[in-house]
This record gives sequence, C-alpha cells and structure tokens, in this order.
Amino acid sequence: MRKIKTSLSILIILISTAVTYSQSYKIDVKISDLGNKEIYLGHYYGNKTYVKDTIKLDDHGKGTFIGDSLLKQGVYVIVLPAKNYFDVLVGEDQEFSIETSSDDLIKNLKIKGSEENTAFKEFQQFMVNKNVESSTMQKKLKALDQNSDSAQIIKDQLNELSEEVKNFWDKTISENKGKLLGVLINAMKNPEIPEIEVPEEIENKDSVRWFHSYNYNRQHYLDHIDFADDRFLRTPIFHNKLETFFTKIIIQDPDTLNSYIDKVISLTGTNDEMFEYVLRYLFNTFQQSNIMGMDKVLVHLSDTYYLTDKVDWLGEENAQKLREHVAKLRFNLIGNLAQDLKVETLHGEYAKLHEIKAKYILVMFWEPNCGHCKKVVPAVAKMYKDFTRDEFEVFSFYTQTDKEEWAKYIEEKGYDEWYNVWDPYNLTNFRFFYNIYSTPTLYLLDENKKIIAKRIGHETVRNILEIELGKKDISDVIKEKEERN
Repeated sequence: MRKIKTSLSILIILISTAVTYSQSYKIDVKISDLGNKEIYLGHYYGNKTYVKDTIKLDDHGKGTFIGDSLLKQGVYVIVLPAKNYFDVLVGEDQEFSIETSSDDLIKNLKIKGSEENTAFKEFQQFMVNKNVESSTMQKKLKALDQNSDSAQIIKDQLNELSEEVKNFWDKTISENKGKLLGVLINAMKNPEIPEIEVPEEIENKDSVRWFHSYNYNRQHYLDHIDFADDRFLRTPIFHNKLETFFTKIIIQDPDTLNSYIDKVISLTGTNDEMFEYVLRYLFNTFQQSNIMGMDKVLVHLSDTYYLTDKVDWLGEENAQKLREHVAKLRFNLIGNLAQDLKVETLHGEYAKLHEIKAKYILVMFWEPNCGHCKKVVPAVAKMYKDFTRDEFEVFSFYTQTDKEEWAKYIEEKGYDEWYNVWDPYNLTNFRFFYNIYSTPTLYLLDENKKIIAKRIGHETVRNILEIELGKKDISDVIKEKEERN
C-alpha cells in the first residue's frame, strides 16, 4: 500500500511539473557575430510592433528569451541593434532554438525544435528565390516587343512560375493545416476571380466585367480570415487585409460601407479581442477619412456599437463627448434634408432657406476677418456670375454679430446680389445644425434642399455645377485638375 502512495505522489509531481513546464516559453538564440549585444523579441499587433522581451547576448552571441507563461500565438520579430530583424512563428510549440548571422539573417537561419519554423524558413527562402526569378523575367520581357515569339516564351515561363508558387503555397497549407503557418499562408491568398462570358449584344462589356470582378472580390476577399481567431491580430497580415477591404475593395459609399461593417463585425462572434480591434480600426479610419460623407459611417458606428452596451472601454466622459459630436453630425449628413433657416437679411427683411428656388443652392458660412474667407468668398462671387439664378443661388450667412463691419465689407466688395443673412442671437441654432466650428464652411444643396456636398472648396462646387448642369463632361474636369497639378 505504501508503494502505491509513493508512486501516486511521484506521478502527481511529474504531472504538475509537466503542466508548469508547458506553460512557459524558451527561445534560445545564437547570432555568432553579435557578441555582447542587446536584441529584442517583439510581436506584431495590427499594423504596429511591440517589444515583449530583451536580452543581452554573451561573448559567443548566445542568449535565451524565457518566460514563465506562454506567449500569445502569432508572428514575432527578433530585432538586432542595427534595427534589422527577422520573423519567427510562435505557435503551440514555444521551446526551440535559432541560429543565424547578421550578414544574411534568412539565408543563414537554422532552427531546431520547431518543425513549424523550419517550414516557415523554407517558405520565406522559396519566396525570395521565386521573386528574384520573376523580377529577372519581367525585366527581360519589358525590353522585348510584346507581340514577339520571345516575349510569348517569357510570358509562358512567368505563368509556369506562378503555378509553381501556387502549388507550393497549397502544399505548405496542407502540411500545416490548423497550425499558425498554414493559417497565415491561407490568409495571404487573394480570391481567384472566375472569368465570365459577356454576350456580344451587351454594350459596355468592360463595365460588366468590372462589376463582376468587384462583386466577386467583395464577397470573397475575406474568405480565408477567421475573425474568431485572435492569432491573426499578432500578424502583419490581418490589418492589411482589413484596410484593403474597407478602403480599396468596397466602394466608398457610406451606406455600402455600413452594411459591410455590420457583416464583418458579426464575424468576430464572441471573441472580445477581435471585436474590439476591428471596431477601433473602423472608428479611427472613418473618423480620419478625408472622403466627404464618411461622417455617416461614424454616426452608424456610434449608434450601433460605441454608444451601446456592446462597448465597455469608452468611459462615461468620452462617451458623452462622442454623443455631443454625433448629435452635431446627425442633422447635416449627406443626403439629409438641410435644416431650414429663417433669418434676417442685411436690410432687415427675412429670408427662408427652403423657399429659395434654384437647382443648386450654396449655403456659405463666413466672416470678413477670416483669412481663408477672403480667398473663398471672391471666388464664389465670380462663380455666381457664371450661372443663372434658376441654376445657382448663394445663401451667404454671416456668422458674427458686428452688423456695421459686415455691411461695410458687403458694400466695399459689391457682394449684394445674393442672399446676405445673419442670426446675431443664434435663434436658429445654426452652429449646431450645420456643425459650424470654423469658417468658411460650404454646403451645397439640390433643388429639394437635400445636402449633396459639404465642407468643400469652391473649386469642387464649380466642378459639381458644371458637370451636373451639362456645361462640362467629367473627363474635362479631371483633365483640367491633372493639368493644374
């Protein structure tokens, strides 16, 4: 009986030791020509890298990154003093050794104890070699007549090279199924868009083919990303995929973007880390966007996620600031009916924005002492004369309270043909409804008083008017812009 107890005790100790040991990481490093130098172990997180550990190599260039808990799985970087670095995979196996030299980190890399990193090194070296081959062929092809037999031979060789790379990728994915390496290479693949036959009687065949490619791409571009797998966050791949999808693949239309935002966020499921990263990325991206109308995306993100119980990291103070900001945006989104403004004119009468009859109306908030206004207002005045009143009207809104200053400026400059209005007591709350925090601020409305453009320059106003009123073709406007640049 005593022997059994002793055996059980030993077994418990062994199991306990094994569990403890398996919950740590140990990466031995030897960089033969870097004796007595500090190196760093970092990891990717989105589009940034963060330092996890630092060691100083001994006289022989040896050192060990070690920790008493497992690293979160992902792509890690070992950074040398000269800021050059190489990647390693940290998956389930977190005890292995690396040896290399700084003159050629990848070529001289030797790995023991990690089959996955050995395969990763082979994959990297394979891709380096194939990229050199492809580059050499491309240079030869560029120097040839594209219709020559020689050019066709090189094109065939490039196709064969492409097929070889594809087969190698598929082989590596298959051999590393479920492992980090297989997941990463699979995620790097872009959709192979199937060709379609467009009937001869169809006009604009190129447009049909473009829409087919666009539609297929937006449906399948993220097929190989598992949004419930937070290992992707610690790779350089996930952020790039996300950014490409939302800024290049999807048409930059707010309603379309909002639809796909909801679809992608739903893919994160119950993974809180992925949910937070994706949501933060989307919010920051469209908050900083220079594309007109993206504030509608910001409002959607706020209403659907940030200002609900789905987000717990914002804090009440920041949440209140966001509520106030969204409130100012909500009334002046592109496509919304502009808030009506019944205000006093320079001559003591009243004008109502919604009663103006014109195909396009510019609402211009400005003041005489604003430096930029002194450039924009004269340009608008010149543009005003180039269109008829049934085509274009200006609702010129003075934002300050010094009537004498305003009247003098109008008289001196001769800006008395359009609607000159003001609201000295802010009875219309115009600053809130039109989110006026600087001048000049321009809003362009259609004949139904819907906002079609906002916070734009006078050049953009002119371009819109000339195109929409049939005075210029869009290709002419683009050509003029290119000539100016």
